[in-house]
Amino acid sequence: MSSHFGNPLLEQRKLLSGEAVIVREDQLVLEIKGPDAKAFLHSLTSQNILNLKAGDSTESLLLSPQGHIEQQLKVVAVEDGLFLIVNRDKAGDLEAWLRKMIFRSKVEILVRDDLVIAGSFKDLALGDLVWVDPWSTGSKGGIRYSKDVADFSYREYLVPKAQELPFEKAGMLAFDALRISAGRPEITDIDERTLPHEFDWMNSAVHLSKGCYRGQESVAKIHNLGHPPRRIAILHLADGDSLAQKGDKVFYLDKEVGKVLLGGLHYEAGSIALALLNRNTPYLDLQIEINGSMVACTQQVLVPADAGKAANLPRPAAFKLSGKK
Repeated sequence: MSSHFGNPLLEQRKLLSGEAVIVREDQLVLEIKGPDAKAFLHSLTSQNILNLKAGDSTESLLLSPQGHIEQQLKVVAVEDGLFLIVNRDKAGDLEAWLRKMIFRSKVEILVRDDLVIAGSFKDLALGDLVWVDPWSTGSKGGIRYSKDVADFSYREYLVPKAQELPFEKAGMLAFDALRISAGRPEITDIDERTLPHEFDWMNSAVHLSKGCYRGQESVAKIHNLGHPPRRIAILHLADGDSLAQKGDKVFYLDKEVGKVLLGGLHYEAGSIALALLNRNTPYLDLQIEINGSMVACTQQVLVPADAGKAANLPRPAAFKLSGKK
């Protein structure tokens, strides 16, 4: 996947204005066809899929039994099924697992390598198959922890490979900087312990009142009774000439408190990074270790330290069978 085609800062502006698109070669399209397509995916993942109508789109997560994120699914509904935009490196595992879960469901799973994914920040005339990112608006049934919500009017079109795109192309450097500035996570940011709560993914990809799915108990328990152990934040580097890289360590004074998930250079905000921090990390006096040097940074809080614990009110006394209180 191309990192850039010219000046990444100019490409950011062109992406936002609709003059350029980003061809997401890092992603692949799967199709689930058949009368049971919605019910099939609904039963397996974190989002309410059953109520989607043709042309609707949403985001969902496939979780482990312990509630850790395994897959990110960008879902587009059509009359006879669903299209899923997924990470290319993880697509093989997802396809194999979905096939194992079919049992008696009337579905067919196809790899649609005849389609490409064109990302844009404007509504373009590129066909009817489009996934509209719910990050800024949120999804029905979700909950947002962040109080600082940036606009991220992003969408992805599914277009035939043979179709010519009448737009300039932008690279991943431009896109990554824009998503960092909005605090928008992707599956490439996670590790084996990642929970939806830590990334504020409860906002766009988790429906809190839908039926059972793998990992639901953990999701509900952390949201209602506990706090996520880590939290995502945007870091603004004091040195505009320094660029953070994935894996760079974040420190509070002399104590390591987190790591950089992604660094970028934004056309307005300068050098910024998406970071995953320990829950109780102070909001001030942070530094990133870049190539052996410490670079001061300020923190833009996305998931606050007190996120979760929604059910923090005293529980009512249990009703006695005798009817007496």
